[in-house]
Amino acid sequence: MKNNEETNKVNILPLSNDYVFKRIFGKGGNERILKSLLEAILEIKIQKIEIKNSEIPKESIKEKLSILDIKAEINEKIMLDIEMQVGNTTAIDKRLVVYSSKLVAGDIKVSEKYPDAKNTIVICITTDNILKRNAYLSIAKLKFEKTQEKRYAEMGYEKEDEYLTDMISYYIIELTKFKENKPRTGDLLEKWLLVIGGDEEMMKKCKKEEGEIKEAIEQLEEMSADEKEREIYEIRERSRLVYNTEMYEARRKGLEEGREEGRKESRKEIAKKLLKNKISIEIIKNTTGLTEEEINNLKNELK
Repeated sequence: MKNNEETNKVNILPLSNDYVFKRIFGKGGNERILKSLLEAILEIKIQKIEIKNSEIPKESIKEKLSILDIKAEINEKIMLDIEMQVGNTTAIDKRLVVYSSKLVAGDIKVSEKYPDAKNTIVICITTDNILKRNAYLSIAKLKFEKTQEKRYAEMGYEKEDEYLTDMISYYIIELTKFKENKPRTGDLLEKWLLVIGGDEEMMKKCKKEEGEIKEAIEQLEEMSADEKEREIYEIRERSRLVYNTEMYEARRKGLEEGREEGRKESRKEIAKKLLKNKISIEIIKNTTGLTEEEINNLKNELK
């Protein structure tokens, strides 16, 4: 184990990295740390917690699209998936639904009885702003839409069901929104999010206090001082950066191709108008930049 003087010389790895997050919160033996974070997010008391996928397959480290999530069961009645999402938030809503569906399907397969299916919670902590909402923690459930007046039936219910089921819940935490709005309550969740976001002042404060956050920071310092762990972290970061660069280039290329296609379509429309006005092919070529063959094809279309 490295002493404090040695670890202080090392740049602390960010807990907002998916690999580092998985290593601290999803490691076997770290159930107390994960329990503390989940209690802060869910605002429930957790009596029992079991991490279902503490191992990190070696091949997933270099895979650009691999998901390093943490699956757990809490209080023997809730299946849970928590993920630190760094970039790549494309279709995140659909992905969260897929995560929950897999948890439900897997649990039904085990119990083989619908009434015995456990509740499912999916938690996504992201470094990006992904929702058009004025909250850094958003909770979503399967909620009924407002009744259409033409579909109304008077059944005497003073209070209607608001949700189809409370079996599935989604918790989305956007760290950028949290950082932009200074913490107000100083509760456990705010402490955890400040530490996950790399706030040095909060990390120093929590290291002086007993508890799971202090334990997480100490493990993070040890991990940061481990050359092998830093190498894995850097490989993961490179894979992510390569993916982001590839996606950016693909989008840029797609936009350029789209613009060029749009420009060509505009030139074709101009050429059609000129043809209708009996303008010579030579002038149309010089005006639009289209080839003689392209102009003749357009001429045939107009016949």
